[in-house]
Amino acid sequence: MYPKRRFFSTGTAVVVGIATVLLVGWFFYRPMIPPVWLHDFAADIALRAAVDSNAPLPADAREATPTGLADSPYICAAKIIQKPWDRFVAVTSDENLRSHPVLTSAIWPKNDLDAVAAEMARDDRYQLLVLLKDNTVVDAQIFFTFWANLEGVARPEGYTPEQAIFVSSTKNGVYVLNEAEDAPPDACHEK
Repeated sequence: MYPKRRFFSTGTAVVVGIATVLLVGWFFYRPMIPPVWLHDFAADIALRAAVDSNAPLPADAREATPTGLADSPYICAAKIIQKPWDRFVAVTSDENLRSHPVLTSAIWPKNDLDAVAAEMARDDRYQLLVLLKDNTVVDAQIFFTFWANLEGVARPEGYTPEQAIFVSSTKNGVYVLNEAEDAPPDACHEK
């Protein structure tokens, strides 16, 4: 009396199709998600940036940046980056990664030096942050110029965890990262 039910109905096909699209999308999207340390580092740059005194007034509330929220102006890479590392190296978009004195002698996983150098050459907005541990690359991540300009911290030898103390400011609407030249000895200790 009732019609025989089909094994695979239209509704099931739609649900399976949506699930497949979500799964495939997640598979391709996952590598594009920045690691937590990179996200936290960029967020700390924005949080602790000194205000540009010559900046134009915001046109509306969406452009207003809250200030005075940070307890200290110092960005302490050793506190932010939880991965084990002993050298922090920043490479600007103007530098040639293939001739970098420290990074060319470092041990890269697979052929990542060439792959990352090719990636950086594709766009002049790409900068690079590299974490080294015992002269081995632990992580290397593209850092966009619109997140912050790294020219003030791009020194060939990089920084040890004790030296990696930075300050940020805004200049022409862009965050600029610089070394903290006069940081007190306890700048990165818990208070």
